[in-house]
Amino acid sequence: MGTVLVYGLVSLIIGIAIGAGIIMLSMRLVAGFTPKFLLAAATAIVAWIAVIAASWILGMILGHGTLTSLLALVVFFVVNAAIINALLKRPDGGQIGFGKACLVTLVELIIEIVLGVILFFVFGAGLLGMFAGMAATAPH
Repeated sequence: MGTVLVYGLVSLIIGIAIGAGIIMLSMRLVAGFTPKFLLAAATAIVAWIAVIAASWILGMILGHGTLTSLLALVVFFVVNAAIINALLKRPDGGQIGFGKACLVTLVELIIEIVLGVILFFVFGAGLLGMFAGMAATAPH
Protein backbone atom coordinates (compact mmCIF):
# COMPACT_ATOMS: atom_id res chain seq x y z
CA MET A 1 0.00 0.00 0.00
CA GLY A 2 2.80 2.42 0.88
CA THR A 3 4.63 1.68 -2.36
CA VAL A 4 1.55 2.60 -4.38
CA LEU A 5 1.31 5.94 -2.58
CA VAL A 6 5.00 6.67 -3.16
CA TYR A 7 4.73 5.78 -6.86
CA GLY A 8 1.59 7.89 -7.15
CA LEU A 9 3.29 10.87 -5.51
CA VAL A 10 6.38 10.51 -7.71
CA SER A 11 4.17 10.24 -10.81
CA LEU A 12 2.25 13.35 -9.76
CA ILE A 13 5.47 15.34 -9.25
CA ILE A 14 6.85 14.20 -12.62
CA GLY A 15 3.55 15.06 -14.31
CA ILE A 16 3.54 18.54 -12.78
CA ALA A 17 7.16 19.08 -13.86
CA ILE A 18 6.39 17.98 -17.42
CA GLY A 19 3.27 20.19 -17.49
CA ALA A 20 5.27 23.17 -16.25
CA GLY A 21 7.92 22.52 -18.89
CA ILE A 22 5.28 22.39 -21.62
CA ILE A 23 3.74 25.64 -20.37
CA MET A 24 7.17 27.30 -20.29
CA LEU A 25 7.97 26.13 -23.84
CA SER A 26 4.56 27.24 -25.13
CA MET A 27 4.91 30.66 -23.53
CA ARG A 28 8.38 31.03 -25.04
CA LEU A 29 7.12 30.13 -28.51
CA VAL A 30 3.97 32.29 -28.44
CA ALA A 31 4.58 35.18 -26.05
CA GLY A 32 8.35 35.49 -26.40
CA PHE A 33 9.26 35.03 -22.74
CA THR A 34 9.59 32.13 -20.31
CA PRO A 35 7.83 32.25 -16.94
CA LYS A 36 9.56 30.94 -13.82
CA PHE A 37 9.30 27.21 -13.22
CA LEU A 38 7.42 27.46 -9.91
CA LEU A 39 4.86 29.83 -11.41
CA ALA A 40 4.39 27.53 -14.42
CA ALA A 41 4.03 24.54 -12.05
CA ALA A 42 1.42 26.41 -9.98
CA THR A 43 -0.42 27.30 -13.19
CA ALA A 44 -0.37 23.65 -14.27
CA ILE A 45 -1.78 22.54 -10.90
CA VAL A 46 -4.54 25.19 -10.87
CA ALA A 47 -5.50 24.43 -14.48
CA TRP A 48 -5.52 20.69 -13.77
CA ILE A 49 -7.82 21.10 -10.75
CA ALA A 50 -10.15 23.51 -12.58
CA VAL A 51 -10.43 21.31 -15.66
CA ILE A 52 -11.10 18.18 -13.58
CA ALA A 53 -13.82 20.00 -11.65
CA ALA A 54 -15.42 21.38 -14.82
CA SER A 55 -15.28 17.97 -16.54
CA TRP A 56 -16.82 16.30 -13.50
CA ILE A 57 -19.66 18.84 -13.44
CA LEU A 58 -20.25 18.33 -17.18
CA GLY A 59 -20.32 14.57 -16.64
CA MET A 60 -22.84 14.95 -13.85
CA ILE A 61 -25.10 17.19 -15.93
CA LEU A 62 -24.87 15.52 -19.35
CA GLY A 63 -23.79 11.99 -18.49
CA HIS A 64 -20.77 10.37 -20.04
CA GLY A 65 -20.52 10.15 -23.79
CA THR A 66 -19.06 11.63 -26.93
CA LEU A 67 -20.83 14.98 -26.58
CA THR A 68 -19.59 15.36 -23.02
CA SER A 69 -16.03 14.55 -24.12
CA LEU A 70 -16.14 17.17 -26.87
CA LEU A 71 -17.58 19.77 -24.50
CA ALA A 72 -14.91 18.85 -21.93
CA LEU A 73 -12.24 19.55 -24.56
CA VAL A 74 -13.76 22.98 -25.26
CA VAL A 75 -14.03 23.66 -21.51
CA PHE A 76 -10.38 22.60 -21.07
CA PHE A 77 -9.32 24.98 -23.82
CA VAL A 78 -11.22 27.99 -22.44
CA VAL A 79 -10.44 27.36 -18.76
CA ASN A 80 -6.76 26.69 -19.42
CA ALA A 81 -6.47 29.85 -21.52
CA ALA A 82 -8.21 31.91 -18.83
CA ILE A 83 -5.92 30.56 -16.10
CA ILE A 84 -2.80 31.17 -18.20
CA ASN A 85 -3.99 34.72 -18.91
CA ALA A 86 -4.68 35.35 -15.22
CA LEU A 87 -1.57 33.78 -13.66
CA LEU A 88 1.26 34.17 -16.17
CA LYS A 89 2.21 37.80 -16.58
CA ARG A 90 4.56 39.45 -19.05
CA PRO A 91 7.91 40.59 -17.63
CA ASP A 92 6.52 44.15 -17.33
CA GLY A 93 3.66 42.84 -15.17
CA GLY A 94 0.82 43.05 -17.70
CA GLN A 95 -1.39 40.23 -18.89
CA ILE A 96 -0.60 38.53 -22.18
CA GLY A 97 -4.22 38.77 -23.33
CA PHE A 98 -6.81 36.06 -23.84
CA GLY A 99 -5.99 35.66 -27.54
CA LYS A 100 -2.33 34.88 -26.87
CA ALA A 101 -3.38 32.64 -23.97
CA CYS A 102 -5.55 30.71 -26.44
CA LEU A 103 -2.53 30.36 -28.74
CA VAL A 104 -0.43 29.16 -25.80
CA THR A 105 -3.10 26.57 -25.01
CA LEU A 106 -3.21 25.46 -28.64
CA VAL A 107 0.57 25.05 -28.73
CA GLU A 108 0.34 23.14 -25.42
CA LEU A 109 -2.19 20.76 -26.94
CA ILE A 110 -0.06 20.20 -30.02
CA ILE A 111 3.03 19.48 -27.90
CA GLU A 112 1.04 17.10 -25.67
CA ILE A 113 -0.39 15.23 -28.68
CA VAL A 114 3.05 14.86 -30.28
CA LEU A 115 4.55 13.74 -26.97
CA GLY A 116 1.69 11.27 -26.47
CA VAL A 117 2.14 9.77 -29.93
CA ILE A 118 5.90 9.40 -29.40
CA LEU A 119 5.39 7.76 -25.99
CA PHE A 120 2.70 5.50 -27.43
CA PHE A 121 5.03 4.22 -30.12
CA VAL A 122 7.99 3.82 -27.74
CA PHE A 123 6.15 2.11 -24.90
CA GLY A 124 3.45 0.56 -27.07
CA ALA A 125 6.07 -1.27 -29.14
CA GLY A 126 7.74 -2.49 -25.95
CA LEU A 127 4.47 -3.71 -24.47
CA LEU A 128 3.46 -5.35 -27.74
CA GLY A 129 6.81 -7.14 -27.88
CA MET A 130 6.41 -8.25 -24.27
CA PHE A 131 2.93 -9.62 -24.87
CA ALA A 132 4.03 -11.35 -28.07
CA GLY A 133 6.91 -12.96 -26.20
CA MET A 134 4.57 -14.09 -23.43
CA ALA A 135 2.16 -15.56 -25.97
CA ALA A 136 4.97 -17.38 -27.79
CA THR A 137 6.29 -19.01 -24.62
CA ALA A 138 2.91 -19.83 -23.07
CA PRO A 139 2.07 -23.53 -22.77
CA HIS A 140 -0.46 -24.69 -25.31
